[in-house]
Amino acid sequence: MEIPPPPAPGQPQQPQPGQGYGWPTPPQVPGGQPGAYPGQPMNGGPMNGPVNGGPMNGGPWYPYPAAPSQPPVSGLAVGSLVSGILCCIPPLGLVLGGFALGQIKRKGLRGKGMAVAGVVLSSLSTIALVVSIATGGLGAGWRGFKDGWNEGVRNSRSTLDLRKGDCFDVPGGKLEREVVSVRIVPCSGKHDAEVSGSFRLTGTVYPGESAIARQADEQCSVIEQSYAMDRWKVPAEAGPYYYTPSTQSWSRGDHAVTCAFASESGKLEGSVRNDAGTLDADQLAFLRTVNDVDRVMAEAPDEDSVEDDLPAFQKWAGAVSGTMGAQADALTGHSWPSRLSPSVQPYIDGMRIAQREWQKAAASRDANSFYLHSAAADNAMRQSIEISARGALGLATIPPSTDDRSGGGNGGGTGGSGGSGGSGSAGGSGSDGSKSV
Repeated sequence: MEIPPPPAPGQPQQPQPGQGYGWPTPPQVPGGQPGAYPGQPMNGGPMNGPVNGGPMNGGPWYPYPAAPSQPPVSGLAVGSLVSGILCCIPPLGLVLGGFALGQIKRKGLRGKGMAVAGVVLSSLSTIALVVSIATGGLGAGWRGFKDGWNEGVRNSRSTLDLRKGDCFDVPGGKLEREVVSVRIVPCSGKHDAEVSGSFRLTGTVYPGESAIARQADEQCSVIEQSYAMDRWKVPAEAGPYYYTPSTQSWSRGDHAVTCAFASESGKLEGSVRNDAGTLDADQLAFLRTVNDVDRVMAEAPDEDSVEDDLPAFQKWAGAVSGTMGAQADALTGHSWPSRLSPSVQPYIDGMRIAQREWQKAAASRDANSFYLHSAAADNAMRQSIEISARGALGLATIPPSTDDRSGGGNGGGTGGSGGSGGSGSAGGSGSDGSKSV
């Protein structure tokens, strides 16, 4: 240790041990000599003597040694522990842990516990990986993941490309919103909706949401009745919906409206389809008659009573009479097997009676006369007669909840049109070629 040179004349003396800034003035002892600091022995005391080869009293004195600093943590040990926990690459944690233990021993670093834990966890993961490869479990798991991914991609379809007979699920299960694509699923299982058909809108200029909705209400009703001809077979929760072009998809050439059956509460299960491709000739002949009659019955005037607009009701009664006459002729002209004639003929006879009563209602002089003849027509078309004919033909025999015919009535209408639910909202303003329901 170097001893500083003595100060030049006129300069202040360098501080000595026990002197200088912040050091207390040593106590004075008799004789005018400075005494010892607290905790420092006097000259000649028991602590006098050589220390590390030098005199104790001749060199500088420091009250406390500096606190030793802790060694850093090994980064390899941290990496080994993280790799062991995540199991992303099992051997990696094992390798890092081995290097970390050697580094800690050489350099005195911390983190031995983390390195050991990483080695143990990675060893277990490596063993599991080897066993999985040996038994084929990893390959099977990867194949399952790949097959599931491919199936999801393969079954996803744009709403612009939906086809008749497709059953699908809407992302999130919410029907009345704008969607770009749906997932095609088997109709035999549960699903959100089933496509019944589509039609194209005319014109080159986007007609607007309201105009599209009016056309969809009218044309989708006809499409759905052709797709599900036996409306008694359609579940009560299945109602007509339609997907319409948005303003952006229209500009890209999408002018089609897609009609579908869907449910607002829960999912549909099984297909509602029963059309010319699934019905025999006798069933088709009967259902065409029933549906044509139901369609004209659904066109009754909007007024609440005949008194409000007798001429409108008379005109409607004339249309009903004409349709029933034509359909009764069609049923009579069909070649019915002998096993079916006893059940179908009463239905034909009742329709002819109803046709004549509706003709009289059309010529009625007042509302009371109209009510009299329309009630007689309803009575002739009793629901029990239709149920008997349906049972013989192998059709559904439980009427939908919206059909309340029981043998009598006041002429306000004897059936609904097509499906048994309300239509979905139309329109949309998507910016990505999506369609709205």
